[in-house]
Amino acid sequence: MKPILGLEPLFALLSAGPLGTAEWTLPHSDVQIVPAPDGHLYRLLVSWPAGEPPAQGWPVLWLLDGEDNFAIATMTARRFADVHPEIGKGVIVAIESGHRSRRVEDYTPPSPGYSIPQGFPACGLPTGGAERFLDLIDEVFRPLVEGRWHLDPARQTLAGHGFGGVLALHAMFTGRTYSTVVAVSPSLWYGGGSLAAGERKADPRLKTQLLIANGACGNDFDDHGGAAAEALATRWQRRGAEAEHLALDGNCHGSTMLAAMGATIAAAFSTER
Repeated sequence: MKPILGLEPLFALLSAGPLGTAEWTLPHSDVQIVPAPDGHLYRLLVSWPAGEPPAQGWPVLWLLDGEDNFAIATMTARRFADVHPEIGKGVIVAIESGHRSRRVEDYTPPSPGYSIPQGFPACGLPTGGAERFLDLIDEVFRPLVEGRWHLDPARQTLAGHGFGGVLALHAMFTGRTYSTVVAVSPSLWYGGGSLAAGERKADPRLKTQLLIANGACGNDFDDHGGAAAEALATRWQRRGAEAEHLALDGNCHGSTMLAAMGATIAAAFSTER
């Protein structure tokens, strides 16, 4: 076939073989590699808006399972800031979870005498490192990020999925310095009731904003707790806090974080709160 007039250079390039490749990069983003006291290396994936921060600093979203969620969270936040006047700009700090065993240990609260039962996700893996991990965020990650980006200390959101949702709830119940917590498909079965005990011990003066979401698949351990998740939001409302339960119909565990990303960004960066 004779090339269309004027497209000869393109046809010549295509016929010459594969085009050159280049890695896709995300503008206004960076990777920080941070050692923990035990020598484990964490990667922090950070993105920030163009322009000067507001006087009080940027709101920040601390996002767990960063390797899965960083790019979609950043692009969703930037899109929303462009098209939704009620959603502002902010910094996203996505913490990579690393190996599965490290993730499970980091994200689960201490529960003396408890081990994950047979047949449940992550059975046999070590648990109970949540306090150590939250201290690491407070004492190492946060000062590092604040030293480079001007952040608003009053607008800090922690968001997680599954065991990450458990960690977010535990951070809320124990009074960690987050103004907003997002728990997507939290594994409320974890701990054999210790998570509920933690909620009962929470300071009644806490007014942390809560968004809790779950899917509708009956074969997911965490999504069996849809009624429990809704009840938790109701109890938090009774404390005088802003709390919302979001039902992610049509989604199972694997897709709920993606389905909840827009609501997560809105919770973190809304200009109306």
